[in-house]
Amino acid sequence: STVPVTKGALAGDANEAFQSEVLSLFRHNQSKDVFEAFFKRDLAKRLLTGRSVSYDMERSFLSKLKAECGTAYTSKMEGMFKDMEMSRDIMSSYAAYASGATNAASTSGKVVDMEVQVLTTGYWPVYPKYPNIILPSELLLQRERFESYYNEKYQGRRIAWQYSLGHCIVKASFPKEKAPKELNVNVCQTLVLLCFQYEDGSDGRGLKLDDIMKKTGIDDRGELERVLQSLSLGRDGTRVLKKIDYDSDDAPVANASDSPKKKQKIRRNIGEHDRFLFNSSFTNNQRRIRITNITMKETVKERAKTHEAVSSDRLYLIDAAVVRIMKARKTLDHRALMGEVMTQLKFPASSSDIKKRIETLIEREYMERIEGDRSKYKYLA
Repeated sequence: STVPVTKGALAGDANEAFQSEVLSLFRHNQSKDVFEAFFKRDLAKRLLTGRSVSYDMERSFLSKLKAECGTAYTSKMEGMFKDMEMSRDIMSSYAAYASGATNAASTSGKVVDMEVQVLTTGYWPVYPKYPNIILPSELLLQRERFESYYNEKYQGRRIAWQYSLGHCIVKASFPKEKAPKELNVNVCQTLVLLCFQYEDGSDGRGLKLDDIMKKTGIDDRGELERVLQSLSLGRDGTRVLKKIDYDSDDAPVANASDSPKKKQKIRRNIGEHDRFLFNSSFTNNQRRIRITNITMKETVKERAKTHEAVSSDRLYLIDAAVVRIMKARKTLDHRALMGEVMTQLKFPASSSDIKKRIETLIEREYMERIEGDRSKYKYLA
């Protein structure tokens, strides 16, 4: 008799084989802490944006890393998955809580659905914060409602909102479209779009970069420039705003005697005197349109910063290994201590690095040299 094999089972076997091959390569990687730093950052991005190919596949590979490197190696990444599961439970509970206040909110004519992901600070990478961001009243109402629920259920916990990770569905009407469009944008893009909800500036000539910064409270100039580029200079079908270069033919002129300018292409960069207007001629056949923000490419400086953070963590790991060994042995000669530390560390460390950490531990009175035999160390309780 034959046993039927489904496509899902074949795909599962292929995934398992692929993960085993990746793990084989991983075993040859001496700087596993560097791999952890970059893998954790990318895993967080996949989980928060919902772009993971397979949730089960992510968990499966994480369990393999745990078996290979131990619990401490994957504890923060496992914490990320726990946060995602906890957030789903919290939102289920919050839905029942919020339904009682829905009628009160609907009297204003605008009801906003909101989903919140509650993250534990220590598990996730550090993301940019916008402390001065100006939210519209609809989002403020939702935020206050969730805070009231959360503070009531989890007393003693403090919420810090991470707006840079948020996304919104914004309904927008355009003169050349019969039905409203749904724009899938992030929070910063949403706030910029709301600047053009009723008018293109007080004089109708458009808004400049500084005007938009004041209206939105986004004080990161580089991020605001990327947002404006995504809304006005993106691919066809996403340019919901129109950019007017300050020196173009379409730019407002001070008087009619100004000399005419040659027609030129719209610049990709954002100048402080450029103006932005609502694109009244916008068209797109799709009902829901995703406008992806222009992400800042990872620079050499940023990669160096990640490596620097890993190097800083390595110092603490060397300290911990030395103290752990000395606490168990009480006294130990230099050569034996160096050998045991090298054995315990899961990353390549030079003898000079370990010697420097031993010296700092002596200065901090965790250990001392034995009088009469300077090559031996004694642990200080």
